[in-house]
Amino acid sequence: MSVPKACCTLPPVSSDYKAQGSEFTLGDDLKIYETKNKSPKVVLICAYDIFGYHPNTKQFADQLNSCGMFQVAMPDFFRGKPFSLENFPPKDPSEIMNFVSTTGSWDDVVKKDLQNIIEHYKKEGAISFGIFGFCWGGKISIKGVSQVDDIKAAALLHPAFIDSSDAEAAKGPVLFLPSKDEADMTPLYEIVKQRLGEENTEHHRFDDMHHGFAAARGDWKVELQRKRADEAIALVHNFFKKHLIK
Repeated sequence: MSVPKACCTLPPVSSDYKAQGSEFTLGDDLKIYETKNKSPKVVLICAYDIFGYHPNTKQFADQLNSCGMFQVAMPDFFRGKPFSLENFPPKDPSEIMNFVSTTGSWDDVVKKDLQNIIEHYKKEGAISFGIFGFCWGGKISIKGVSQVDDIKAAALLHPAFIDSSDAEAAKGPVLFLPSKDEADMTPLYEIVKQRLGEENTEHHRFDDMHHGFAAARGDWKVELQRKRADEAIALVHNFFKKHLIK
């Protein structure tokens, strides 16, 4: 699996952004950050990175919501226990892999959460679902569009832990948005293009940005980083508009 070195070394940044949405609890213990405008019937599920809830990630969700086409839901898959900053950077990079394979296990945690979230929003009147994610969340997103029938498209932002088998399993459109720190993802893009058609995949590499720039590791007070984050938001918006808005 592809794991950028920066994933194990770059810490999150501080941010004073005040989220516009609110939180509620689904079931016994799954908190969900929900964007302010709840009227759109197309729901995008946001899979955060290993640092969990972060002001930047919520701001990304809020801006997608502000266009009026999408409601965004960000589940707290880690149940309030993201990767510990006291142990970052980890002495052994395998600690991150161990964390996401247990606390963020696809089979034991995340898949079931996604199914429950979708059922909740269906009851609220949602008619279509997409998923986008950062770093570890990118892996979750491509698995979502592969294994959860109601998820119809996925956007992967500076994703980690993904490989050719993920691309081969995708059942819906995929947007690849790697940074300079990720391995070349055009081979994965080509796999999806050959399987699902050129109209169902896109690839844009941010060669002047580091891993995590669009989420917890991005310093959006730096003009270029904020500009690139805005570009990423626009690409994600247009991708889901194309594939989910009828």
